Order: sequence, then C-alpha cells, then structure tokens
Amino acid sequence: MSNVELLAPAGSPEGVRAAVQSGAGAVYMGFGTFNARRNAQGFSADEMADAIAYCRARGVKTNITLNILTGDRELDAALRDAKFLYEAGADALIVQDLGLARLIHAHAPDFALHASTQMTIHTLDGAKQARDLGFSRVVLSRECTRDEVRLITEQAGVETEVFVHGALCMCYSGQCYLSAVIGQRSGNRGLCAQPCRLPYDGGYPLSLKDLALAGHVAELADLGVSSLKIEGRMKRPEYTAIVTQIYADLLREHRNPTPEERDTLRRVFSRDGFTDGYYTGKKGDRMFGTKTDVPLHEVQALYDEAAHRFAEGKEAPLVPVSLCFTAREDTGAVLSADGVSSAAPVEQARTRPTTPEMVEKSLRKTGGTPFYIKNLRIEIEDGLALPASVINGMRRDALALLLAKRAAPPSRDWLEGALLERDDDSRPRTGFCGYTASVRTRAQADALRGLGLETIYVPLDVAAQTGLPAVLPRVFSDAEQPEIEMLLGEAMSRGTKTVLAGNLGHIAMARRLGFAVHGDFGLNAFNSKTLYALAELGVQRQTLSFEARLAQIRDMRGPLETEMIVYGHLPLMIFENCAIRRQHGGKCSCKDGITYLTDRRGERFALLPEYGCRNTLLGNRPLCLRENVVRLGVQTARLLFTIETPEECARIACAFLEGNPMEGEFTNGLYKRGVE
Repeated sequence: MSNVELLAPAGSPEGVRAAVQSGAGAVYMGFGTFNARRNAQGFSADEMADAIAYCRARGVKTNITLNILTGDRELDAALRDAKFLYEAGADALIVQDLGLARLIHAHAPDFALHASTQMTIHTLDGAKQARDLGFSRVVLSRECTRDEVRLITEQAGVETEVFVHGALCMCYSGQCYLSAVIGQRSGNRGLCAQPCRLPYDGGYPLSLKDLALAGHVAELADLGVSSLKIEGRMKRPEYTAIVTQIYADLLREHRNPTPEERDTLRRVFSRDGFTDGYYTGKKGDRMFGTKTDVPLHEVQALYDEAAHRFAEGKEAPLVPVSLCFTAREDTGAVLSADGVSSAAPVEQARTRPTTPEMVEKSLRKTGGTPFYIKNLRIEIEDGLALPASVINGMRRDALALLLAKRAAPPSRDWLEGALLERDDDSRPRTGFCGYTASVRTRAQADALRGLGLETIYVPLDVAAQTGLPAVLPRVFSDAEQPEIEMLLGEAMSRGTKTVLAGNLGHIAMARRLGFAVHGDFGLNAFNSKTLYALAELGVQRQTLSFEARLAQIRDMRGPLETEMIVYGHLPLMIFENCAIRRQHGGKCSCKDGITYLTDRRGERFALLPEYGCRNTLLGNRPLCLRENVVRLGVQTARLLFTIETPEECARIACAFLEGNPMEGEFTNGLYKRGVE
C-alpha cells in the first residue's frame, strides 16, 4: 500500500462523499470568499464542519483553500475563517498570500500550511524559501518536469504536491492577470473568467489540453512525492468519483492505466485528449486542444454507477477496527472497539448456548459503516446465551460511538491578541523619492540615462554589459540557474548592486550572491503583512500588485520602500510554451519583429520572448496613471517600458518627470476599477 496521498477535489458536500467513497486519501475544499474557486457551490459553516468531521471519522485528511490575495481590510475576516477551520479540525490550509500565511502561523503555529500553486514555486530555492516561511508542503507549478519534481522532492526538506489530472492554464499559476485586466475577474482573487480558452486569430493558441499523469503515478510515488492532486472543484461529483477511483486504483496497485481506464477518463472530460508534455519535457503543439463534447448517452452509465457509489448512506470499508468481545456470567457481555464499548446482560442458556462462531458472525456485519474488522478476539463462558439481535445491537452501538469519537474535532488553542508586535503599521513613511524605469533593451536604457530617473532596471544580459540594476527572468528552472548565476557574476563585476526579483525562489539566491533585492510585481504584494514578510526575507523595496485599488495602496504600510507601476503595457501572462513559434508555423521568429494575438473584438496583445524560450503576453493598451502618487504613500513610481522605441521611452519619461500631458489611448488599469 502506497504512503502517497491521493488528493481529490470537492466543491460541495456531495463532492466530499464522492471523493471519500472513491478512494481519496485527502480532500481539498474551499470555504468562504477567500478561495480560488469562488464560483463553486461551496459550503456553509455547518456543512464545512460536517464535511471535516465526515472525512476525519473515515481517516481522510482535509485541506482547505484560503488561496487568494487578501487586502488589508479583509485580513481580519480571512483570519476568522482560518480560526473556524482550525477549531473544526481541518488538517491543513492551502494559502497563496504571504501576509495571510504569516498571520495564521502566528495564531496557530501547529496548523499545517501548504504553499498554493498560486505562489509559482517551481525551483529548489523556491521550495526551500517556502519551507523557511513555515509551509510544510509546496504545491508545485504544473510546468515542472520529472527531473524538477525529483530534485525538489529529494532536496527541499518539505513535502511536495503534484497535480496529476485536470485543467492546465497557459500561464504559470499566480502570474496571470489577463482576466483581471480585461474583465476585472482576477484569478488571484478566485474569479478567473478563462479568457485563454477563447479564440485568437481564428484559433485557440492559449487553450491547453487537460493534464493526465495517469501513466506516471507509480513513478511519482517512487520519487517520494507526498500528494497527487486531481483538479476539479468546479466539476460535478460524478466526475470526482470516476477520476478519483481510477487514480486510487493506479496508486494502490502501483501500475499504469489500462486502455479502458484511459478511455473512461477521456469520456468524462477532456480537451481533445490529454497531455503530459510539461512533466515529460515534450512541449509543443500536441499540448493544445479545446473541450471535447461527449454525448450524454455515452457517459450516463458511468455517472449513474458513480452516483450509486457515493449516495447518502453508502459506505466503503475504509477504517480498520479491532474488536474484543467478552461474556461472563458475573460481568455480562462487553464489546470494546478501539477505546469505546457497549454492554448487555447475559443469561444461562436454556437450550442452545451462544458460541464464539455465532458471535463472530454477528460482529463481522459492519456493512453500512466505514469500518472493517482488522482484529477480533472473542471470549465467552460456556453455557451462556445472547440473542443475535443483542450482539448486533452491541456492534451497532459500539461502532456508532467509535464513529462519533473519530469525528470529534481535536482540542486546539488559537492564540489571541496582537502576536506580531513588530508590525507597527503606524510608523511614518518616507516621502516620494522619484520615478524608476524598467526596460527590455540596452538602447531603451541608453535613451533614459541622464533624465533624472531614480533607477533604471535592465534585463540581466544587459546588466552584464552595463552594470545597471538587473531584472531577473520571472521564470527560470534549476537547470538554467547556473547560467543565471554566471550572468549575475558578470553584472556584479560591472557594478550591478541590485536585482529586481519576481519570484519567491529568487530572493535567497540573489542575497546569497551579495545583491540588494527589490521585489517585482510577480510577488503579488497585496497587503501590509506581505510587505513585512518580504522585508524579513531581505527585500528592500517592493513593487505593489497592480491588481490593487488606489485605496488599497494607501492602506499598505510596511518596513520597506514601496513602488507602483504607473505606466506600461502590463504583463498579463507568462507561459512555458512558445506562442510566438506557434503563431509563425513552428518557426523561431523572436527577432523578426513583434508578434501579436488578436481577440474576437479586434484587440491586439503583443507577445514578447522571455528567457528560456518562454513568452510574456502584454496588455492591449498601456496603463498611464497621472495621479499625484505622492499622496499614495509609495516611495517610487515605475515606468514599465516594453515595446516602446528608445525615443518614445525618453519622451514618456520626460512627460512624467516634468508633469507634462501625454497624448495617446491609455487605461487606468485596475487602480480605480479594482478586481472582483
């Protein structure tokens, strides 16, 4: 029997039963408004407490998602949800927001926290950083390869969780702002509208097939992965039941799926089949597809069978129990079941005495309960009589008591009061220090020199030539890190002292190499407590999330400098698959000008190459915020230059520096609209 946990989704009480009765070792659920599937049916407080108790009684763990970014004014409510879940006996919380995680850990140090895939952890350094922040498990990015999973699992000193089945986003989780910017529905806030599934240029260049690692379950178990995760809290309970049962069988039997099992998975839901391209390192066109509609009559029998399995009152034998039955004339009959007991009087037999075989026949009737008999000991004096109905009643009473005992929440103490006394939100902030700029080319940087900008950030390869502050690639793998460190060494030798880091895993590496660290937007700083968490990691200046409203930015206070982006085509997605190559028929064309995706409304989104043949998708029109940033309390305001010519960069920078008007079609982004 494998020790690896199979983690199944549940979006409703029915989904919980479907997962548990189909073989899940753990279930993950969302609660309240702070989880990344806010459109799921969800659970009331009573339903959640019942679901946790139901799972605990059956030996199934519960991991609850509080995995969205949380504003300062929402932290108290999110903390109340965490307290409720802690006292109800949830086994772990899945968290994205560093500030919320920091608060929960202070109030309940023994509450297991799992680093959500929304934290974009895909390297050894990232996993170690999460471990040092108090997370006991990291949910790895779906883009991780087999070798990357192996390395992190073996060396990070923290549990790893890997998605094995379900939807794949084109963008690295936690780094997608497309839905937020074009429709105010943020994936980082649990309401992604999935614009990547829509057509662009007459096709579906951003729609990936669903993930299926059914053929790699045994291998993942051998690698030491702690948890195999099935995606699908928004899907119907029958889907959960069918997929969970197949993966539970594969895990228990340590084997590959049969053709029939693969076909079943395809029929219940797929997008032109499945892909394992990220895990195997075989990226490309074969990873893409759109939803396949299967006629209902082809799957109705599957759904009906699954529904029967988790119907109310149906129970799989999940929990071993040891029974001890004794019957003596002086003490009566006593049935003990793992710490609980039931009793009944006995009498001398007038005709046929009760035998151990008769007792065993009654005690083994555990159907309708989650128990199966592991050990059974029977001691009965000769000549005594107990009707079978009495023994059956003793069994029912003892197992009911045992089920209630197992379901009871553990005794836990939530620490009250202000436990983070160093977080002095009343401390005065320093004033506005000036404008910064980030660029993509040396020519852009040269055009900005001497204009009076506080800092000019350049790509790492340009920093290696110029000694200017370096922007680290937002995504790079452990295999690519030696080259990154080599370029950093060259940049340092040229005079670079500061790096702009957009991933949790980059902070420790940069500090280890002797650089001052500024945090980029990819760290999703959405509240003051996150600023404190990042400051404790050594970040000296942090770019605030551009999904925050201006009022939220004014709320954010912390022990480090803050920056906000006030100009630029915002980076909406970053992906591992090269969409530029796909748009040009498989030809590498990064240097042949800018590639665009055009949506159904004729809006054009630029695709830019990133380190390692990755891509960034830019917003269709540039952000331009001409507010008085001084009153917002930030220390610097950044001009994010991407597709602008060097001359345009200089003109725009001068306009901001001198307070001159600008011509063009701009957007205020989300600073005034906010996100849902």
